Order: sequence, then structure tokens, then C-alpha cells
Amino acid sequence: MGITTRWVMLAGALVLALVGSSGCNTINALGPNCDRSAENNTPVRYVEGTVENGVYMSTPWKGELLWFPAGMRYELEHGLGEVPRFVDIWLSFNKCGTKDSTVAPASGNQAELRTVDANKLVIVNGSCVDYWLLVVAGTGNGEPDPMMDPEAMGDRSCADEDAGM
Repeated sequence: MGITTRWVMLAGALVLALVGSSGCNTINALGPNCDRSAENNTPVRYVEGTVENGVYMSTPWKGELLWFPAGMRYELEHGLGEVPRFVDIWLSFNKCGTKDSTVAPASGNQAELRTVDANKLVIVNGSCVDYWLLVVAGTGNGEPDPMMDPEAMGDRSCADEDAGM
């Protein structure tokens, strides 16, 4: 292979690399583009949820869920009076929840739980997709299960570290 052929191949590889990199920028410019910034998406205060037996629900399962477009931030006042022990975030593509469609647990940046305290939950749609939102949170202060007899529990101790190793 001569020097000229090597230079032509090197120049061709360089051109392909430059075209490929500019193509990625073009694709990125055409891809999802939504404003999810805190500056342009101030939290919307929501106080209309209900609490029953230590469990907060933003809306009923079959009711109109909360519109949750890309970048939306909700400040949900849960009314539990203490920090919830659990928070479950559910999403749907239909505003009427389980009445007309389905709901599914949120994952990843579909719904980001930013604040959990004794008064509120702050939830952000960190994706570029619009959903309908339902939030369930609870304190675990419902009726306790009856105390189990310690004798019926059996030996629940951990095995020795050396056992079976």
C-alpha cells in the first residue's frame, strides 16, 4: 500500500468520523426536547387528596387522576401529620385511572420523589412524556396485626458466618 493510498484512507476515515459526529448532534437536536427545569416549572400546590386509616390518596383509583405533563412539579399536602413510611407513585395514560384504563407503578425519572416530610410530598415528572398521576402514601398507623406467639415463630436467627462456607 502506497503513501497516497494510506492518506486517502485516513482522510476518508476522518470525513466519516466528522459526518458521524455531526449526525449524532442532529439526532440529539431532533430528539426529546422539553423543559424540565425548576426555574420554569414551579411546584403546583395540591390539597384535595384524602386520608383514611393512615393512608393518603391524591385521587381515587377510578377518579380523575392529576395531569402530570413533562417537567411538572407537584407539592402534595398529604395531611398525615407525620412523615409517611411509604410512598407509591402510579401513572396512567388515561385521566380516569382504573375506571377506563390501567395504572402502573412509576419507575426511573417518570416520577421523582424530591421531598418527603410531615406535611408534603414533592413529585417531579423528570421525563419528556405526559402522564396522569396517582399517589398513595401511608404512616403504617392502621390497625395492627394481632401479636404472633413467639413459640410459633421458630428459630429465625441468622446462620453462623462459617456455616456452609
